[in-house]
Amino acid sequence: MASLLPSASVSAVHPHLQSSQRPVSSSTILPTRQTRTFLTQLRRQAQALKEQAVTPPPAPTKKPSAPKPALQLHNLPYFVRRTGSNQLPVYLVTKAGGTKQLTKIQKTEGDLDALRNDLSRTLGIDAAESRSKTPGVSINRLTGHIIVKGWRKPEILKFLTERNF
Repeated sequence: MASLLPSASVSAVHPHLQSSQRPVSSSTILPTRQTRTFLTQLRRQAQALKEQAVTPPPAPTKKPSAPKPALQLHNLPYFVRRTGSNQLPVYLVTKAGGTKQLTKIQKTEGDLDALRNDLSRTLGIDAAESRSKTPGVSINRLTGHIIVKGWRKPEILKFLTERNF
């Protein structure tokens, strides 16, 4: 019997059986293409800009500048890594109740003997002293640390920055 009733009465009796057709008003403009996500639109705009790329302007002529002194980069057999905060890993250490003062270089890699020799030569520590029972510059081979007697942090930092570590 429901098929004999007009559509208005069907929607009144059964609201879920409404007509599937929507009235189209003349003021409503239907999109001609589906809208995309922001990234898709951005990619399309970038692609369009690439296609419309105008020839780049001519490169400016470089003025001859005074040659900089060549910084000799050595191919050193050792390397000192920086810390996570981009600092050199040089630390001051006190032991024996504050009477024994040491400077420690951590994060060393490669030929530690060459690093020790260069460092002792730069700091002016006698080679004869390095052969003694307690040398001025020693190596802890287990941890890879270089240990220098005394508080020599500024000198060691200068040594490392000269070698571009």
